Amino acid sequence: MRKAVLLGLVVVLALAALGLAGCGGSSGTDATAVAAVQASLAKINAAVKDMTDKGTAGTLTVADIKAARDSLKPEVQSVIDNGKKIKGADTAAVQKAWTDLDAAVTGLPATGTLADAAPVLLTKIGPLTAALGAIGTLVTPTT
Repeated sequence: MRKAVLLGLVVVLALAALGLAGCGGSSGTDATAVAAVQASLAKINAAVKDMTDKGTAGTLTVADIKAARDSLKPEVQSVIDNGKKIKGADTAAVQKAWTDLDAAVTGLPATGTLADAAPVLLTKIGPLTAALGAIGTLVTPTT
């Protein structure tokens, strides 16, 4: 059971990292806002990678999840604030998904296990990464 939960979390986190990479362009938007969103998405991606690595190693804890949430809060807020200056960015979707994830992570007991956290991550991180990924497609240069 523990291995299945761990594998599920690793898959969700890995897909999240891929979703944040995005593709597309930023035509007709504020260049400073685009740069700020790109920087925040890079930091979010790094945090997701760190959690994926810990999950793969079997060392991810509820404390790690709460710490990652705390460190991501200013980055997600930057995406929301700067995203409002980017044509087509659905910042309301990011705000709702972040609020839902934040509340769910806050509700995890400090002594909780990875099995306690899995349902939270499996159901709440997907909408956030989808919303962030959609904005990512608007700010990532096409090649």
